[in-house]
Amino acid sequence: MDKKIKGRILAVDLGLKRVGLAISDELHIVATALDNLIVSGKVEEDVVAFLTYIEKLKEEKGFTIGGIAIGLPMKLDGSDSPMTQHVRAFYKKLLEKTEKKVLLLDERLTSVQADRSLKEASLTRKKRAKFVDRISAVILLQSFFEKEDILCQQ
Repeated sequence: MDKKIKGRILAVDLGLKRVGLAISDELHIVATALDNLIVSGKVEEDVVAFLTYIEKLKEEKGFTIGGIAIGLPMKLDGSDSPMTQHVRAFYKKLLEKTEKKVLLLDERLTSVQADRSLKEASLTRKKRAKFVDRISAVILLQSFFEKEDILCQQ
């Protein structure tokens, strides 16, 4: 049985104010940044806003989301970061409210890589803050593509 995710994959870099988003193409080769989703930091409200956003993507752009990859922020030593529990709570609530495949992916260093890339583009700190979440989501999604076959065999 083929367990590969059908449809596009939406990558999520969850924050308390902004959610960085990136979407795959149908073949899971290219990741494209989307606009950030502004959120409240309250899990229940944020899940509803996120699911509404997914419906909007389907209605306005015709994107069928088959899977959601959420970055799990952990410390370099593998232990939980202050944000980890918030992300886990979002993940659990999202699982209750959707039938889509939802995965948690280690996102260590994605924000550092994203910020470094934006610095190389000579963006000011203020401009980098606007883009770092969505670039982190792109990096997360690209790393998922590299591991997708392994993850789908689990």
